[in-house]
Amino acid sequence: MKTILNFSKLILFTFLLVNISSCEKEDYLIFTAINQKEVKFQNEFQPVYKLSQQTANNISERLVWNAPDFDAPTTITYVVEISTSSSFSTIDMSSGDTSNNHLGIQVKSMLELAEKLGLDEDPNTTNSDGTANNTGMVYARVTAYAGTSSSGANQSKTTSATATMNIEMLEAAALCTDATLSTWGLVGSAVNGWGGTNRGFAAGNDVPFITNGQDGLYRAVATLYDGEFKIRKDNDWGVNLGDNDGDGSLEANGANVTITAGHYTIDFDETNMTIKITPADPVWGIVGDACLNGWGAAEDVKMNPDPCNEGTYIVYGVVLKDGQMKFRADDAWGVNLGGSGGTLEANGANIAVSAGTYDITMNPTEKTYNIVKK
Repeated sequence: MKTILNFSKLILFTFLLVNISSCEKEDYLIFTAINQKEVKFQNEFQPVYKLSQQTANNISERLVWNAPDFDAPTTITYVVEISTSSSFSTIDMSSGDTSNNHLGIQVKSMLELAEKLGLDEDPNTTNSDGTANNTGMVYARVTAYAGTSSSGANQSKTTSATATMNIEMLEAAALCTDATLSTWGLVGSAVNGWGGTNRGFAAGNDVPFITNGQDGLYRAVATLYDGEFKIRKDNDWGVNLGDNDGDGSLEANGANVTITAGHYTIDFDETNMTIKITPADPVWGIVGDACLNGWGAAEDVKMNPDPCNEGTYIVYGVVLKDGQMKFRADDAWGVNLGGSGGTLEANGANIAVSAGTYDITMNPTEKTYNIVKK
C-alpha cells in the first residue's frame, strides 16, 4: 500500500511540473507575439532639430522602424505621415507606399513644416505674447499594412505611437559663426596617398575641414584624384568615417568613398553623420615658390568659401616657405591676382612671405587679401 501511495505522489508531482512548464512556455509566447505585432520607431530622436536654409539639402533625421508580425507570411507596406497637429487632423507630409523600413527627412522638408507652423528666422518677428516665433513641434507616425498596398477594405494594419519632433528655425543672428580650422580631415588614395603625401598643412597630411558657420557642420575644398577617400579625425585612424551604402550616410569605420578626379566641395555633417560631394567651380588657391606646389608643379593649395562672408575665400593652417605667392583660379593662370599691402589686382605682383604657418583670407571681387602668421 505504501508503494502505491508513493507512486501516486510521483504521478501528481509530474503532472504539476508539466503544467507549470506549459504555463511558463505559454506566457513567453504571448509576450513575444505582442512585441512582434507592434511597429515602432527604432531611431533615437534628437532633443531639437535646428533648421536653416544653409543646410536645406542635409538629412535632418532618418526614421527607422521594425517589421511587425501579421501572423502569416505577407508583404508589408509602410506609410510615414508627419503632421503639425498632434491629432493628425492634417497630413502635412506623407511618404506614400514604401516597402522600406527607413525614410530620410531632409531639412528642406522640415522647413516646409516650420512654415506651416508660422515659424521664421527673422529675430524681429515674435509671437503675440512677445516670445520668439522660431520654435514648434511636429508629429510623426508610421503605419504598417499587410499586403502590397495601403489601400483596400478591411486591411490588417498597425500604427506606431506618435513621435514628437521639436524644431527650431535658426534666427538670422545665430546662423553663422566665424569659421575655424577643425580636427577633421580627408585622407585616401584620392587625397594624399592614404596619409603619406604632404598637402601643405601644419596639422598633418590630411586636407582639413573648416567649420561651416554652425555647430557640427564642416566643409573642405580639394582637388581629388581618381581613387578613394575617407574622413578621419586628428590625422589618425582611431576615429574614421566611410559610406557603406553609397547613400551619403556615414558610418564609423565605413567603406571607402570612390571618386573621379576633379575639384570638389565636401560638406560633412557630424551631427547627422552625412556627407555631400559637389563639383566646385571656380576653385581659388594659392601658388608660388613659397607654397607646397611651387609655381604650379602640383595642384594649388585650395581655399574654402567663407561661410559667413559671401565672396570671401579662406585657408587656415597652411605652411609657407620664404618666397613668393599669388592667388589663382582653377589651377590656371587665366585668372590670377597679386599685389601688396592687402590690395590685389589682376595679374598683379607676386606677394613676398616668410616661412611659417598662416591663415589667409582673400576676396577676388573686392580685390583684398589678408595674410596672418600664426
